[in-house]
Amino acid sequence: MRRTFMYYSSGNYEAFARPEKPANAENKSAYLVGAGLASLAAATFMIRDGQMKGDKIHIFEELAIPGGSMDGIWSEQKGYIIRGGREMENHFETLWDLFRSVPSLETEGISVLDEFYRLNKKDPSFSKARVIENRGQRLATDGELTLTNKAIDELIHLALTPEEKLQDVKINEVFSEDFLKSNFWLYWCTMFAFEPWASALEMRRYILRFIHHVGTLSNMSSLRFTKYNQYESLIQPLVKHLESQGVHFHYNTQVKNILVNTGGDKKPLLKLSM
Repeated sequence: MRRTFMYYSSGNYEAFARPEKPANAENKSAYLVGAGLASLAAATFMIRDGQMKGDKIHIFEELAIPGGSMDGIWSEQKGYIIRGGREMENHFETLWDLFRSVPSLETEGISVLDEFYRLNKKDPSFSKARVIENRGQRLATDGELTLTNKAIDELIHLALTPEEKLQDVKINEVFSEDFLKSNFWLYWCTMFAFEPWASALEMRRYILRFIHHVGTLSNMSSLRFTKYNQYESLIQPLVKHLESQGVHFHYNTQVKNILVNTGGDKKPLLKLSM
């Protein structure tokens, strides 16, 4: 284990350049705890960009299946179980960078990103109605955000408020009834699972992250979807790709402790306790 420093970059200047092989890369090993998307992505990037050997990477997972919160299983008693799905959009740069390097399971010669892109070109997301009432009647104002000037001012004020001023502040403490009765709030809270008593700080983060999609809240046209559930469309091809590279998956395994010994040579020695 060695101390590392975070490196930040933006844009696509470095996105497609193949980095120089790190010194001693063939002798490096990696041990990742959990087989969720973060570990699977880390392993893929270490192989692709870090040019590590796949058989030097070990992933430990306490369940019998990879995927973390994106797992999926068939149960004779409960049916097909999927824990959740993510609403993706075209600015998931790291995710798309990851899946441009993962082969499709269905179509030879293309990546998961190619597969995903072509699907959403042929069958783009578009909702003709977001809100219905009275057993199927479309809400008269559906398609409109119905934000008053006061509600717009409150949105702008929240976006400009520093996070340190929003500790333990609820959404209904920064927004009036003008905002909470708007279609904007109805679209927003049902899309992102917010409640009036939820964190205003988290609400601010979501506003800043998805502000470029405010105009499409009423029809969901900015979203991108996988062909199948996200376990089958994303996790399964990712795991198969890593297995083909020799990555070791250790299922039904709990890591209970990590021992680090800095030793006399100042190069830490690491031991996992399971």
